[in-house]
Amino acid sequence: MRRKVMALKRGMIVWLSAFATFLAILSSFGMAVIVANQGGDAIVNPYVLGSIFGDLGAGTYLWISVASTCILLGITCILIYRKQPPDPEIVKMFLKVGGNLAALRKAQETSITEMAEQIEYGRKVNQKFFNKVNTDLGEKGEETLALLASQKRMLKKARTDMISTLEKKTDETGSKISADLKKERAELEEIKVRLERIEGCMVPVQAELKSLANPEDIKGIGPSLGKELRGLGINSVGDFLTADPAVIGEKTRVSQEMAENLQSMGQLMMVPGVDANDAEMLLEAGIKSRKELAGQDLIKLCRKVGAIAKVSVDQGKISKEESPSIEEISSWIRNA
Repeated sequence: MRRKVMALKRGMIVWLSAFATFLAILSSFGMAVIVANQGGDAIVNPYVLGSIFGDLGAGTYLWISVASTCILLGITCILIYRKQPPDPEIVKMFLKVGGNLAALRKAQETSITEMAEQIEYGRKVNQKFFNKVNTDLGEKGEETLALLASQKRMLKKARTDMISTLEKKTDETGSKISADLKKERAELEEIKVRLERIEGCMVPVQAELKSLANPEDIKGIGPSLGKELRGLGINSVGDFLTADPAVIGEKTRVSQEMAENLQSMGQLMMVPGVDANDAEMLLEAGIKSRKELAGQDLIKLCRKVGAIAKVSVDQGKISKEESPSIEEISSWIRNA
């Protein structure tokens, strides 16, 4: 209640000061108008000051009004912005709150101190426990490592012994299997030779080249030459063998001598058992027809063909297995 009364008084004082300031401003404005219209020497008789000072000059009254305005305006501002004295009850309340806060802060500090002491004690206990655990683990770890090392050595020795035993047994088994395989291979080779001989006796050997075959089946005649031969009406091996080599040499890209060699190649390839490589070796041995082959001495022909076959094997033209045997050469002579 007291605070409200004080606020009301202060408001009234501020209002009166502000109203007086307003009147001073109006008076200053009125005097400024008079000075502007009549000059500063004009005589005026103000309502309040006139009863005290009498008639005054307009300029003097203007300065008095301006000064009054400034003074009253300053007083009004001071009254408005002057800080009110604090309320004793509020001061007491703040002091009480401050005391409570201080007590609370002290209690918190005490609690924090106790908590820190408990944490430190717990840390020391845990540290002691972990140190003991680490010590125990270290001792157990050393024992475990020693045991593992011992087991590792035992396993290594067992593995070495097992590998040695397996290698020994494998070598023995491998040697035995290798010997058995060699024996079986030799037996199979012998059986193969016997079967080939039996087959040669029972089944007649077929000629690799037939008279109705295409001329290109003769080794040495390619597609281009075959096309030229067909242009001459030579459409088969039989036609080629019976054709005049001079005409072939004249009408195609090959010479007469080359045509004769190709005809000889065709004749020899028509002998049962003679393939293209065999016919080529026979030509190199000087045999150019079936008639010449039929009249050859077996031993002499074997010597010639054997020497030529050896050179062909060295040059990589044929393999060693493709070299003709005495039996094969004998069948050539017989089948020619």
